[in-house]
Amino acid sequence: MATEQPGSTTQSGDQEVIGEPFLGEESPRETVQNIDVSHNDSEMGMAVTSNNSDGGLNLKDDERCTVSPSQDEDEDDFYGERMEDDDVDGDSIPLTLLTLPPEIIWYILAFIDARFVIQQVSLVCKEFCKLVNDDVTWKVRISKRFPKKYPIIPDDEFSWKLACIQREEQHTMWANHQTTMESFCLSMGHIAAIDSVHLLKEGSLCISGSRDRHVQIWDLKKLDANKCKESIEASRVHSFMAHKGWIWDITSQDNTVVTSSWDCWVKLWDLERQFSEIRAIRGKSAFLSTMFLPDVLVSGSYDKLIYIHDHRADDPVVAKLHLHNKPVLSIAADSQYIISGSEDKTIAIYDRRAGKLMKQIHLDSFSMCMSYGFNQLWSGQRDGSLHVLDTKHGRFDIVETYDSGHKGKLTDVIHNLGAVITCSTDKTIKIHEPNHNPAVIATHSEYYGDVAALHLQNNVLASACSDATVGIWRPVAQ
Repeated sequence: MATEQPGSTTQSGDQEVIGEPFLGEESPRETVQNIDVSHNDSEMGMAVTSNNSDGGLNLKDDERCTVSPSQDEDEDDFYGERMEDDDVDGDSIPLTLLTLPPEIIWYILAFIDARFVIQQVSLVCKEFCKLVNDDVTWKVRISKRFPKKYPIIPDDEFSWKLACIQREEQHTMWANHQTTMESFCLSMGHIAAIDSVHLLKEGSLCISGSRDRHVQIWDLKKLDANKCKESIEASRVHSFMAHKGWIWDITSQDNTVVTSSWDCWVKLWDLERQFSEIRAIRGKSAFLSTMFLPDVLVSGSYDKLIYIHDHRADDPVVAKLHLHNKPVLSIAADSQYIISGSEDKTIAIYDRRAGKLMKQIHLDSFSMCMSYGFNQLWSGQRDGSLHVLDTKHGRFDIVETYDSGHKGKLTDVIHNLGAVITCSTDKTIKIHEPNHNPAVIATHSEYYGDVAALHLQNNVLASACSDATVGIWRPVAQ
């Protein structure tokens, strides 16, 4: 595994160095060699003598470890057996972490968090760096703790180190959420159902959009679990009327925030300029879903069309795609594809480079939400099921279908390397394992209305609820 064996020796000047010292400035070998050990004939065993007045060890750089039996005892009878010269000649390799087999080292590291091992232990020495950078060991570590098939879609370029960090952190975080997480119910910001929520600034800022036509901005840094009511009130930093219809979706790109509404408008806002309006784009019917890419804005509409906008152009409409026979409810996109789900019970895959429909998938129930990434597309259905599609090389084949455990419509789904999070009209949020036959890690059912939307950023989870509240879950500050 490693080209340089643990405990290998190198020469530096006149001094021999074995591996790299693990702790302190002196190597273990130097410490052992400089201890003066003598026999005390008044007691059985060996006594360590000290030349220091405080009783400390007298360690001299020019002394080696020597053992001297009492003069009235025969050297061959010392401790009942002969002490061979090579036992004390200083040439034996000391027992350190670097002399242990890699399997033993990995057994020890298994008790340490993956993130700490990767970010800190790998910096200790070259041998540890080589061990930590071996992807196979992380694959084995995951398979021992989470034995189900993972990832669901095989990937030759899969990052096992990153996956191990996320799996362990997400599982620990949600399985023990009573002690590892703190939650807040942000009320008093809206007077009607909230259908969209969005996190920014590494999860420190939250934006919610409601049927009261208002956008509310929450500063999550001001939330304090010890002063819950007062801190929630303090976290409301800005509120304004953004549309004349229900606000149905919120997305962003850098410091530009996009809101879409039933009033047939898509609006762009500058976060750095007190949410001033950058541009408003009008359509012929309600915009139900949006995806903001670096080059274009993709929107699904109630009029069955998918709009591609360039907000920088005088005429913002780049293209109109007629891929469905009913309203377009969900959108996912990247530089290659635009994926859309509709009430016509189909998922359409549009090839942006070829400029044409590449594939259309027919379903038993229509897709209400999507999560796209890591060579997977997770589609949440109206009947509560979850479809998993293999997106590698443009396949977009349904490879698995799971029961989410919800008793209502799936309104949103988020997947990453560590977990799959779903919400539903049954007033619950569920956190699932991201593997085959995903078990439920945790269920949150403390809501009084339908949970309409989710957003996850930097381990902070935000939810939008029809009871006019925003739910926040975040790790307890260390």
